Amino acid sequence: MGMLDWTEKSSAVLQQGGVIGPHERLPWPQTAVMGVQHVIAMFGATVLAPILMGFDPNIAILMSGIGTLIFLSSLAARCPATWVRASLSSA
Repeated sequence: MGMLDWTEKSSAVLQQGGVIGPHERLPWPQTAVMGVQHVIAMFGATVLAPILMGFDPNIAILMSGIGTLIFLSSLAARCPATWVRASLSSA
């Protein structure tokens, strides 16, 4: 299963309380809205917060990357999000 081979979950199912599974995705308009929301949230956490506290945002971004590498190298086998990634890459 490739990156763009997800099954689209219909809006009707979602309005009835449906859940998005690991191999499913939202319809494109909802996917775009969720992507924009994610960018805004990550900007606030990674760039705006350090500026407001008087830190250099470049250091915050660097530390985010280093933290991600440490997490993936030490906990990747025990994290559900990476189980999905592993199952997608092995298919």
